[in-house]
Order: sequence, then C-alpha cells, then structure tokens
Amino acid sequence: YGLTTQIINLIIQSAGLDRIKINNEIDKITSYFQDKKIEQSKIEQLLNIKINDDFNKLKDEALNGNKTQTNTLLNETVLNNEDNFYYLNSINQRMNKLSTINDMKKNNKNVESIIANLKPPIFWKDKPTIIQQSKIWNKQNIKIAFDKIYKTELKIKSNSSIRKDLLIKNLIVDLCCAANVA
Repeated sequence: YGLTTQIINLIIQSAGLDRIKINNEIDKITSYFQDKKIEQSKIEQLLNIKINDDFNKLKDEALNGNKTQTNTLLNETVLNNEDNFYYLNSINQRMNKLSTINDMKKNNKNVESIIANLKPPIFWKDKPTIIQQSKIWNKQNIKIAFDKIYKTELKIKSNSSIRKDLLIKNLIVDLCCAANVA
C-alpha cells in the first residue's frame, strides 16, 4: 500500500527510537490510511515531523549554554500548557542536582566520583550531560537560576490569562544566557 523504506525511516526518526511512540505512530497511520495508499506528504503531516516534544533535550542544551541548538529546539518544541509544572519541576530538579554536585566539589574535585555516589543515582545516559553542566554552573549562577525558576512559577500561578508557554520559553532563554556567563 505504498509503504517504503523512506517512510519507515521517517516514522522511526519522528519517534526518536522510542518504541512506545513508534507503536503510537503506527496505530495512527493504520487508522488514517485504512483502505488508502500511504503517501509520504500525508505521513509528514500526520506525524507532524517539525514538532519535537522532547523537553529534556531542550533543557539540557539550554543548561549547556548552547545557544544555536537551544534556539532550534525552542522553535521545534511544542510546550503543552498542562505540562508547565512538569517543565519547571524538571529544570528545578536538574538545578538541585547541579547545586549538590557543586557543594560536594569543595571536598572532592572528581566530578565523576561525586556523580557515581549521588542518591538517587543518575541514569547512565544523563551522566555526560550532567558532568558538562557541572563544569558550567557555579554556586552564584545556580542561585540566580533558582530565582528565575521561582519567579516564573509565581507568574504562572498568579496570572491565569498569561501565555505560560512563553514564560517557560523565556526561562529557557534566560538559563541558556546564564550558562554562557558562568
């Protein structure tokens, strides 16, 4: 019915090798193209290829101070209003980890051993990113980041008519800039 290797690769790429997402995309395609020929242009629309919902990648690039990649991901990432507190919590948790690592660096200069001994343990995929971020963020900039997170959360909670996605994006930009100052 028109399924090509190129379309299969498109599905895999859009799901980022996440099996659950791949299965969801296959279900979506199966429902839409039932008794129809599969066309690549329709697949691209159906999968909404331009949208990247991986907030963690955006957060990591911003905290690494990578302006180019952060800007690209800001344009591609759709921030759902229902998930605003998830976004804030995710950023806050990372800053807490970086703060803990920063505090422990005074006694032990080896960041890898500090990260290996953290409780709860850091997922192995996140270790290189956290090591890099721990070299960028110092105590003063972490404090500034916590202040920005707090102010953003306050604005979100106190004003129901404000565009919360823009506040989160503004926070991401501010954090990216702060990472470059550190």
